[in-house]
Amino acid sequence: MRWSLDQLELFIACAERGSFSAAARHLGRAQSAVSTAIANLELDLDCVLFDRKSRSPTLTAEGEALLPEARSVIAQCQRLNARAQTLALGEEAQLVLAIDEALVEMPPVDATLEALASRYPALSLTLLYGAQGDVAGWVEERTADLGILLSHVRAPGPLEGSRIANLRQHWVVGSTHALARHQNVSPPDLAHHRQLMIASRRRADREPGPAATSAQCWRLNSFYSMAELATRGLGWALVPEHIAHYPPFRQRLVRLASDALGEAPRIEVETVSRRDAGSGPIALWLRRTLGENFRQLDRGPGR
Repeated sequence: MRWSLDQLELFIACAERGSFSAAARHLGRAQSAVSTAIANLELDLDCVLFDRKSRSPTLTAEGEALLPEARSVIAQCQRLNARAQTLALGEEAQLVLAIDEALVEMPPVDATLEALASRYPALSLTLLYGAQGDVAGWVEERTADLGILLSHVRAPGPLEGSRIANLRQHWVVGSTHALARHQNVSPPDLAHHRQLMIASRRRADREPGPAATSAQCWRLNSFYSMAELATRGLGWALVPEHIAHYPPFRQRLVRLASDALGEAPRIEVETVSRRDAGSGPIALWLRRTLGENFRQLDRGPGR
């Protein structure tokens, strides 16, 4: 084995950026150096990774098969470095925590912050609130050390997520909406009315995302804004239970439930951090305590 981690990183960059020249620009390297490194990697692995017949090189079948393996090797190296940093860290003097705005006034989060203030009174804490894509972006850009957010689709990158809870969701409409008068709503019924869905505000996150059920679809970057529009009769939405029960919405939203719809899918709550960044004892305590508090919520009365 003569290949290097640098070669694997260049292989991944070329695959993700779509060309050797784009990868070179992204990494600040000469294109000739990137091309030579890929050629040497192919010799070391004894297989061709890119088809160079077209204007832009494309992954071969061998390249497609080895790309996940290369990502796994790099990810493990990043974890090794992060673990070493963690062992070298003492207790953090300051911490920047990014929180999904959909988790504002969520009891497990508030309880964790209260416990944090009591347990670590000397900690200097900065709280950033934003949409899902904002939270992930702040952590990726190192603006925040740790993020707490509802499940977020991400392209391969430096972030590593850890699930801490599964939240119940409900289909809801405003009390004046036509669907509110249906006794047994079915998926075809939903398809005939405007759907309100979550969207990202970050340009880098403009992947297609989940397919809409309805041909009429509005996307918003806030669950609270989505619920507010639903109360005004502008469409139906799938929102986390705590937002459907939020006092300003509780009396103005109607839950859609029927055998045809079944149980609404749950949505994950996860913490995200950079794979290559160490976590100090306070950040580790935060993750663990958040998980414990969310589990207590799920075991609460009537669960």
